Amino acid sequence: MSLPPGYTLVIIPVPSRPEATAFFLWLKRMKELERQRDALWYGLGMVEQAQDWYNQEIQSIQQRLRHSGEAPRERASSSLVNRPSLLQDKIQHINWCLSDFISSADRMFLPHCQTEQPDLEHLPRANVRRSQQQNLEALKRQNYWLTKEVSKKSQWITQLEQEKAVLIKQLLEAQLEGYTQPGCDSSTFV
Repeated sequence: MSLPPGYTLVIIPVPSRPEATAFFLWLKRMKELERQRDALWYGLGMVEQAQDWYNQEIQSIQQRLRHSGEAPRERASSSLVNRPSLLQDKIQHINWCLSDFISSADRMFLPHCQTEQPDLEHLPRANVRRSQQQNLEALKRQNYWLTKEVSKKSQWITQLEQEKAVLIKQLLEAQLEGYTQPGCDSSTFV
């Protein structure tokens, strides 16, 4: 039997079946803990990368704030204006997810915190509670995104209404100018 590099096969004779079962469960628990440790190390690396990125962005924004008062610039295009707001939305979402993860990780029933086998009578109730909690978290996330979407649409509608009001005002002004000038046909503004 060939094994991947870095692994060693150890065969330990165990005198009885209950001892073998206990040893197998202990080994399984150790493997789960090692997987959890590896996932935590990976997550820590990602958090460090995120921290570096956050620091770079903060420095970049501070530089832009320092230099923004030096010379007035022409009005930016709408695509450049939307990029920071989209980035801010994503940053807020990531911050919310991290906060949610940290607060829920403290309340979770973790296997390494378990000192004895769970009472089989309470296990279904715990599964129902966990399922309800997951549903609640999913609804909270969905509510968050729907609220953000409604807010964006509301801002867009407000902007369109303002543009409409400006256009109507310009049309009325143009019609008034047309009436005051002799020889102009007012039907051209209809």
